This record gives sequence, structure tokens and C-alpha cells, in this order.
Amino acid sequence: MKWEKFNKLNYLSETQDDSKTCIVLFHGYGADANDLGSLAKVFKFSEPVDWFFPQGVLEVPIGPMMSGRAWFSLRVSDFESLSRGEFSDVSLTGEIKSVLSQTSEWLNRLGTQYEKVIFGGFSQGAILSSHALYHLNVSPSAMVLLSGFLMAPSAFPTFAEPHKVPFFQSHGKRDEVLPIEGAKKLYDKLTDSGLKGQWRPFGGGHEIPMDVIADLQKFLQLHI
Repeated sequence: MKWEKFNKLNYLSETQDDSKTCIVLFHGYGADANDLGSLAKVFKFSEPVDWFFPQGVLEVPIGPMMSGRAWFSLRVSDFESLSRGEFSDVSLTGEIKSVLSQTSEWLNRLGTQYEKVIFGGFSQGAILSSHALYHLNVSPSAMVLLSGFLMAPSAFPTFAEPHKVPFFQSHGKRDEVLPIEGAKKLYDKLTDSGLKGQWRPFGGGHEIPMDVIADLQKFLQLHI
């Protein structure tokens, strides 16, 4: 893999010759671009696929003398609303709007370079992806939401003619970081807007288990 840059957005890439499809995965809060990078070796497809793993725009503390990356900061009110299964409606700050603009511009550029663009992420990366979909000029081939959540429900974007994008959504029934109730609300919000989703709950917590990866492999193969 190698580091590349689009405007202010850094990302890891692993590319092959003659790829017509790319997969973009946004990492979660406190992780970095390397966190999901191993998935490029796990999935096997019948044709070449390029992989892109963006780096969160913010540096955030995750422990003593330790830091990670994030797409947007979290506040006390956000953590309080988690117990109700949703982010607070004031979460769409200028900070988030800025990163949505950056990532959407990049995804739109990829849409001019590839026949098929599949994008999504884990945790905060899935939250970002669910909003970024409505800022795209191109129609992605599919979207992947792993342990995501409905953020700012009253401010969630809706269009009269949204991209009819199939999506795969997984979530742990024992997830204590982002309770599954908020994930179900996200699934309902997306399907109510006309998207066709595959809901994949599992028995674990805030993670991506191998049985979910196996089902995701089947889903991705259908859209490559």
C-alpha cells in the first residue's frame, strides 16, 4: 500500500492494472487508515479491485501519550444521546459539513475514474458514509455500513430521488459503543428513502467478525 493525497485528504491505496471497480472504506473514531487495510487481503474477487482507505482529518486522544484519527469530534451531549439510540440533533456542526464536502468531492472524482465505486466504513466511518451518500453527484454501486448509527435524525438528508444504492449493514447485538437500536434506526431511515438494504445482526459487540466478512464477501461480489 502507498500513501496518496486528494486536496487535504490523505489515504492509503492498493491498486492493480485494469481495475474497473474501487472500494473505499472509512475507519472508525480513534483508529486510522491502516485499521481496515487488512481487508484488502481478506476479500477475493473474480476481477481486479482497487482499494482506498482514507485517513481521518482530526487527531484525537485515545489514551496516555496516544492518539488516533477521527472524522469529527464527539461531545458530551453525543455520548448522552447514545443511551437513547441516537446522536443529538445538533451534531451536524460546521466541522462535519466540512469533512462531508471533502470526502464527497473525492468520491465524485473516483466516480469519473471507475465504472463502479463501492464505499462505506466502520463505526464513525459508517456514520459519515450514510450522510455522504446524499452529497454525491455519482451513483455508487453499493454501500457498506459496519457498526454504524443514525446521526442527527431530524437533519438526516433526504432527496425526492435518492441514489437507489443497495447497502449491506451489520451490527453487534451486544455493541456497548453504539447500541444496535441506533443502527436499526439508520436502516429504517435508509430503506424508507428507497434504498434496498441487507440487515446483518450478529451476536458480538463493536467489531467485524469473520462470519460477517463472509456474508459481506458475497454481497460485494454481486456488485463488482
